[in-house]
Amino acid sequence: MELDLNGFNADSLVQMLKASFTLENWDSMLIIADRLYTEVNTFYKMNQQERIGEKRVSCFGLTRNIVYYFGYSMCLKGIAFEKLGRYNEARECIAIYKDLGWIRGIDADGQEEVNYYREIAKGNQYIIELNEGNVSVLPDYLAFLRNTREEMMPGVLYILDSAIKYRFSVDHVLEEFSEQITAMAEYYEIQRNIRYYIDYSYLKARYFSINDKVDDALIIIVQSLATSVKLKDDRGFKKLAALFETLRGQATSEQLDKYLGIMKSILD
Repeated sequence: MELDLNGFNADSLVQMLKASFTLENWDSMLIIADRLYTEVNTFYKMNQQERIGEKRVSCFGLTRNIVYYFGYSMCLKGIAFEKLGRYNEARECIAIYKDLGWIRGIDADGQEEVNYYREIAKGNQYIIELNEGNVSVLPDYLAFLRNTREEMMPGVLYILDSAIKYRFSVDHVLEEFSEQITAMAEYYEIQRNIRYYIDYSYLKARYFSINDKVDDALIIIVQSLATSVKLKDDRGFKKLAALFETLRGQATSEQLDKYLGIMKSILD
């Protein structure tokens, strides 16, 4: 189905990108991101013509600095490519938003956006390397996460996913970030923004299940299933329930009873 984006302004396109990211609709993200970039680039060229003509510079109704829209469109497009396994194309997007210093006429807020996307580009480059099995970048990526708190949770998810795919140990990573992630659990529940935390629980359980820690995996699954039900997180629930079923034969009677109790609670 082709998206009709006519009539949407830049900020509306940003919201559509965020929604598509939440729904993991990567193909739609590519289309929306391109439209956003084109829209903002048109504004920027008109803006520069106004500067040359020494006219009053228009903001075109944008609520954020224009650098933000350039960076956000290419960053989200790169993430979509990365999720689709199209790593070279993701790298091309990174090359664009890691250096937005070419934008003319930016103020202090705009320079902050330039610096922000330069840093985000570093982290996303490490992610692509991990996705391709280049474990040698892990120490550098960990150093990046220690200095970029807001990237810590999604960063650990990428590390876990790579560890599961390429079968290497990240026990030291889980130990290092354990307290921070536990402390964030309450925040994710309160904000109803549990996507990262439930995905973390799921990936951690999978990681444990392939590293001879099945009992630990089952404990996490049962606890996370209860959280998913409470917060009506259907996608997380499905993944966790499927993982439990693959491990059912190794579950204790107590774990089976708790699992059955969760399933019955859905019928009430």
